[in-house]
Amino acid sequence: MDRRAQRAGYMPDAGCRKGFTLIELILATAISALVVGILSVCFAFTLRVWQSTQNQKPDQTFQLADLLNRQLAECDPKPIKFTGGVRPLFAGEINSIVFVTAHSVKAISQGVQVVARYTYDSNSRVLYYSELLLDPYHPDSIERFLAGGSSGKQGTEVRTYGVDFPEFVLAYAGKESKEFSQSWQTVDELPVEVLVRWRAKDSVVHARACMLNAPFPIEVPKVSVPGVGAGGLNTGLNQ
Repeated sequence: MDRRAQRAGYMPDAGCRKGFTLIELILATAISALVVGILSVCFAFTLRVWQSTQNQKPDQTFQLADLLNRQLAECDPKPIKFTGGVRPLFAGEINSIVFVTAHSVKAISQGVQVVARYTYDSNSRVLYYSELLLDPYHPDSIERFLAGGSSGKQGTEVRTYGVDFPEFVLAYAGKESKEFSQSWQTVDELPVEVLVRWRAKDSVVHARACMLNAPFPIEVPKVSVPGVGAGGLNTGLNQ
């Protein structure tokens, strides 16, 4: 056999073409378009989620309620000298509370004792928080603070913060209490438990039972709050 013929027999088929066929090109184009479409949808969804997250503001009602819980957990029952004698500093009404705590908002160092005051204005629906650095050697500054004024000393002016609260109420219970009361005016002792109830901006009523000098409050269901109902505490929060 001629050698040229033998070589031609072992050569690849000259009819085989290099590159993509028309069907392969169509499939590649379709897959590319599908991938681009999926990526575009994912990007648009991620962008919308990010924008909605940026536009949302945290509910400050929970932040201030958490602050009250932490401060009650570090409440200081030590007696303080006043004009009328020596007694622990704690007074509570249905819409206000004042006490000494080691948890400060303004102080740089932890453990600094301050006088914390919460006052709720039901007309403007704003909860105001104020604190004053505790100076046991100058009871007159504390008395001015309790009366709603400043301490009168440079560098210790009272700073007040206001947060919108649709509704906010407090209640108190002592060692021998069978139900919560709307105020606490016992000068020689502190309550054992403070009930904090508020309506957040989501229109949901929340309730917490805060034990003094206990780290964790107890979430209280609205339907089983002690002392609320007939013969008990009427908080004014509609169920």
